[in-house]
Amino acid sequence: MEAPTGGSIILAGLLLKVGTYGMLRFMIPMLNSSVYNLRPITMTVGLVSIFYASLCALRQTDMKKIIAYSSVAHMGLVIMGLFSMSMNGCVGSIFIMFSHGIVAGALFYSIGILYNRYHSRYVFSYSGMGNFMPIYFTLFFVFILANISFPGTSAFAGELMLLVGIFHVDYVMGVMATFSIIFPTLYSM
Repeated sequence: MEAPTGGSIILAGLLLKVGTYGMLRFMIPMLNSSVYNLRPITMTVGLVSIFYASLCALRQTDMKKIIAYSSVAHMGLVIMGLFSMSMNGCVGSIFIMFSHGIVAGALFYSIGILYNRYHSRYVFSYSGMGNFMPIYFTLFFVFILANISFPGTSAFAGELMLLVGIFHVDYVMGVMATFSIIFPTLYSM
């Protein structure tokens, strides 16, 4: 939260993806049997991180913290998709990583613009933003819709593929992961 805007953009857009790319590129192919044996534990940890980060994001009033916690929740979903070890889950995870890098960076940039102009990142400071910054508000709203994986945005296809991949492996985890997509709508709106 205390990082400058550029640091937050690099963290969300690039550095969070390095770990999951390392898992996809090196850990899963090299340690395939171990990954398969530890899949229930890893998917459970990913699911717990989704719920925990989402509940933390619901409690925040600082916009930068909300986006940071939503990034953690999205990475939990990516981990679940990667460790489903299905084609749909892995492709959906890659698509979400790409989409999240762009969308989270754009959201951090948008919040940085607001902070430089008004010196506040608190949600309640910007009620009625559409009245005095209509074009900015429209772009910010589009980025928020992409963050919640609204149909027609870049993350929707990836999240749909990822959930299909999780359902093919474990039906109970798939239902719980599908239930977890309610939280981004709550903390984003």
